[in-house]
Amino acid sequence: YFINENYNEDPYTTKKPRLKDMLAGPIINSIDPSMGNSEASVYIVEFSDYECSYCAKQEQVLKKVLQKYEDRVRLIWKDYPKTDKNSASYNAAVAARCAKEQDKFWPYHDFLFNKNKELGKDAFLRVADLLELDMDLFNSCLDNPKVKRYIDDNIKEADALGITGVPFIYVNKQEIMGEISEDELIRIIEIELNR
Repeated sequence: YFINENYNEDPYTTKKPRLKDMLAGPIINSIDPSMGNSEASVYIVEFSDYECSYCAKQEQVLKKVLQKYEDRVRLIWKDYPKTDKNSASYNAAVAARCAKEQDKFWPYHDFLFNKNKELGKDAFLRVADLLELDMDLFNSCLDNPKVKRYIDDNIKEADALGITGVPFIYVNKQEIMGEISEDELIRIIEIELNR
């Protein structure tokens, strides 16, 4: 018989599974911002970044498609910013999640995409003020480790799924890397609706 001298793990120890080995698609939960019918048969999961100009264009396509399908499609937002916690990209994600704490995620999200060349602390506070958020709550939220953990979890999820760039969209289990036109997205949604 053969003994592997290099084997140094206890064969009776259960290996801890890695996230990338367990995921077959994006994680759907109530933590991530979503819009549309939670019972919809078609969901769109969008991994995106507020600093990305291609993502800003993709947002316009997604809005039109959501208006067309109303309650038959659900959109779920996933943050995939730069991992540098001092970057405007990462801090924009934090600020938007803090707006979510006051039920203003989507209007805040829209403002960030409209101003994605001017992202920074002053812009984050200005947008919060424009949306009449409770500024004390908003400011304390910006340093909340729980909110940052949500973003870090989205980043880990994207990495485990092998996502290397944004925008990245799932329509149910269909993966779409990069920009997609309104017509192409509608075609995919129609296929999914008729399954």
